Amino acid sequence: MGPVQLAWVYSTEGKLDHPPLPVGDVIIVVPSDGPLTAVDIDSGRVRWQYGPAAVAWSRAYATDGEQVFVGLKGGKVTALDAATGKVQWIRHLGIESQVPAWVEGGIVYVPTTFVGAELRPNVEGKAKLFALDAQDGSVVWAFETDNYILQTPASDGETLYVGGNFADPRPVDEGGHTRVYALGRDGITVRWTYESEDGFPKNLYATAGTLVFVGYQDYLNGLDTGTGELSWRSDTGNWVPTFLGVDDTLYYGSANTSVQAVAAQSGEVLWEHNLARGTFNYVLGAPELAGGVLYLLTQRGDLVALSAADGGLLWQVPTVVRARTGIRLADGWLFASGTEGTVYAFRVES
Repeated sequence: MGPVQLAWVYSTEGKLDHPPLPVGDVIIVVPSDGPLTAVDIDSGRVRWQYGPAAVAWSRAYATDGEQVFVGLKGGKVTALDAATGKVQWIRHLGIESQVPAWVEGGIVYVPTTFVGAELRPNVEGKAKLFALDAQDGSVVWAFETDNYILQTPASDGETLYVGGNFADPRPVDEGGHTRVYALGRDGITVRWTYESEDGFPKNLYATAGTLVFVGYQDYLNGLDTGTGELSWRSDTGNWVPTFLGVDDTLYYGSANTSVQAVAAQSGEVLWEHNLARGTFNYVLGAPELAGGVLYLLTQRGDLVALSAADGGLLWQVPTVVRARTGIRLADGWLFASGTEGTVYAFRVES
């Protein structure tokens, strides 16, 4: 027995470019040109599907643990019962939502976009952040931004943070014109805005005192949540797809095969680990953390476990997985999405 064992595989009807989403005893995947599919965690068999095929955006799904909230093509959002796939409600927003919503406190915060795959670009569009009631899909409020695209919001419990790109005639050498909003829970109060040339934010993460984001320029940025001023800025050294934020620590891997833990409040590097097996064996997506262990998938298909305390290598196991995105953990399971449309389920040694 090794530290991980492949338990089952499931082949979808299209390519996968987003990690599976564990919800209860199923995982959710959305293949290109295929229906949203719920796969039984224990058996790897299809529990239910939501179609018709290719109606859902391939990255736009999130959960509150009981329902799955999905961005649908045509500017709609739906809520599905995670156990059965039954439609709970559908809400027409009139703007496409292509990234996961943020779900908190019975509210589904849905970011929207006027630029993206399969869309006719409209950089003059004003993307909205919608707050929908999770039970019936009614619009609690809608905040219209001056950005044409928004990323998944972040929250520190009191303030919502949403960012994206906006149109500006000033030339940018690398990145793009980025604006982040700090919003009150009423969807009216704008506490501050921050602008930079970092490009589209790949991820936003909020702690009690700092909002951290990384954009196209691949710098980590720490903003003071009280003032919106830049507290620190750190060069990651290479391309970073995203990062994991847990409490006051950030974990990420860059394309130079470095994995780092960084203090969210200061940007200080707490530890660094260099991955083995060659120059291009970098981390895909964000790491996952469980029981003091940091799990990650590399470009060459290695599953790696590091000590979250000091970055020490616990194990590194080659697999057949070839992916474009990261992994997900759930109760002793580790899930990966292969580029060819295969879902891989591994049992992880406790």
